[in-house]
Amino acid sequence: MKFIHIADVHLGVKPDKGKSWGKEREEHSWKAFADVITRVKEEQIPLLLIAGDLFHRQPLMRELKEVSYQFSRIPKSQVVMIAGNHDYLHPDSYYRTYPWGENVHFLKEEKIDYVELEELGVRVYGLSYWHKEIRERLYDEIKVPRDDYRNILLAHGGDEKHIPFQTKTLEQSFFDYVAMGHIHKPMELSSGRVVMAGALQPIDCNDTGEHGYFVGEMEGHVCQVQFCPLRYCEYISLNLKVSREVTKGALREIVLEQIKKSKPYQIFRITFTGFCDPDIEIDTREFERMERVAKASNLCRRDYDFEKLKQQFGQQILGRYIQVLEEMSQDEITKKALYYGVEALLAE
Repeated sequence: MKFIHIADVHLGVKPDKGKSWGKEREEHSWKAFADVITRVKEEQIPLLLIAGDLFHRQPLMRELKEVSYQFSRIPKSQVVMIAGNHDYLHPDSYYRTYPWGENVHFLKEEKIDYVELEELGVRVYGLSYWHKEIRERLYDEIKVPRDDYRNILLAHGGDEKHIPFQTKTLEQSFFDYVAMGHIHKPMELSSGRVVMAGALQPIDCNDTGEHGYFVGEMEGHVCQVQFCPLRYCEYISLNLKVSREVTKGALREIVLEQIKKSKPYQIFRITFTGFCDPDIEIDTREFERMERVAKASNLCRRDYDFEKLKQQFGQQILGRYIQVLEEMSQDEITKKALYYGVEALLAE
C-alpha cells in the first residue's frame, strides 16, 4: 500500500511580508498543496495523511471550500487529517462543523480516536488540538490491537509545549508507521517507522534547507519512505566570517556574487561573524534591502588594538582597565571581559 505523508502546510501564511517577493510567497503553500493532490490523483495513491497545521491559523470558510475542492479531485483516495496547534479547534472555528466529502476523515476528538479503512486494511489513529498547547505525553500509552490490520499514528508535537514524545517509545509501540508533524525540518527519526514530514514549504527564513513531503510504501507491516522536495522556495544560511581588512563594499560584492550563483528559488539569511574594523559599521538594513535577502544579522566583534588604546587613554579608566586585565591570566573568560569592558567604556 502506497501513501503520502504531509504536515505543516500552513495555508494562509504570509512569509517575507513587506518584501518585493512577499505576495508570490503567499501562494507557495497553496501551490505545493495542489501539487501533492495532483500526484495523489495521477498515481492513484490510496491514502493521504495530513499530520496537523494544514492551516497557519483558524481557516476562513472560503479556504475550507478550496481545500475541500482539492480533496474532491481524489475521490478514490482516503484522506485522514488532524488539527495542530496553529489550526486548533477553536470554539468558533468553521473547522468543527465543515461538511467534508466522504473520502475525508477528520479525527477531531481531543483524545485518541481512529478510523478503520477496511478496503486498505489500515487503521489510522490520532487526535486534534483543541488548545494552542498540550503538555501531556498523550502518545505514550496508546493501545492498539495486534491483528492483520496495519496501524498508523497521525501525531503532531515534539517539544515541551506540544505533546512531547520520545522516539524510542514510539518505536516500541505496535504502530507500523508514525506520521509526525510540528517540527518543520523533514527527517526520519526512525528509519521508515517514525517520520517528521517537516513543513511542506518554509514559512519563514528560519526554515532553512529543503522542504516537501514523504511517499511511503507498506509491504505487510514493513514500511519504506522517500522524501520528495518541492522547490518553490528554499532559504539558505549564508555565514560570512569578517576580518579587519574587509570593507563594506567587499562584503556587498561577496553577497551579490553568492546570490548570482544561487538557484532562482533560493532566498538568503545572512549572518556576519568574526572581527571587523572598529571604524566600519555593518548596516544590516542595507543588506536586507537587497533582492532575495530575507534577513541579515551582525554578530561581528570590533577588532580593537588594545595596545594602542592603552597608550591613548593612559591613566584614565579605559587605559587602566586594559592594563589590569592584561596582567590577569588570559583564559577565555578574561578575554571576553577585556573585550566587552572596552566596548562598554568606549560607548560611554
